[in-house]
Amino acid sequence: MSSYIPFPLVSDIVRRIGISGFRNLGPLIVVGPEWVSIVFSDEVLKESGNNTAKYIEGLRLAALVGPSVQALNMLGEAAVHYLHSYFAFGIFYVFCVNPEDGRIILKKYLEMFSNFQEAVNCAEQVMTQIQDMAPTGQQLYRGYRILNSILDCHLLYFGSLDVCPECFVLTYFFKIRALC
Repeated sequence: MSSYIPFPLVSDIVRRIGISGFRNLGPLIVVGPEWVSIVFSDEVLKESGNNTAKYIEGLRLAALVGPSVQALNMLGEAAVHYLHSYFAFGIFYVFCVNPEDGRIILKKYLEMFSNFQEAVNCAEQVMTQIQDMAPTGQQLYRGYRILNSILDCHLLYFGSLDVCPECFVLTYFFKIRALC
């Protein structure tokens, strides 16, 4: 970015625009990759308070770039407000941090729904969003921790679902691993 304005000042201007409304940053994203990196920086996202933006950027980083603290932090911050982010945070936590703690997070995720079908629908929406981001298929999570134990599936399938509460984590573990 060639500019006569010092970088810290540009960053501060973008942060202030983001505070007034994250949608106002759209034209800056279109301008080029230098501006995209400023718009999606931690500082701007935190100041804007836009949890949807944190979720989308955290999901993009986790799915396209690979495991990172930054991606988990963004997903975790948005998880307080969005069930989609709660699921994404939990499943990527299984890969990147601790599989057992990730299972606990996803168990709490399942408890937030009145029925299992709704939880699966929400998880499938996240999977569709990842697919729409066109992941590279570079097996970003191939070498990362695998579940220490595989739970028995008691074939407790509900209707047309091909997943049950017992194998929920394992099912999405393999879906993410194959997709990313």
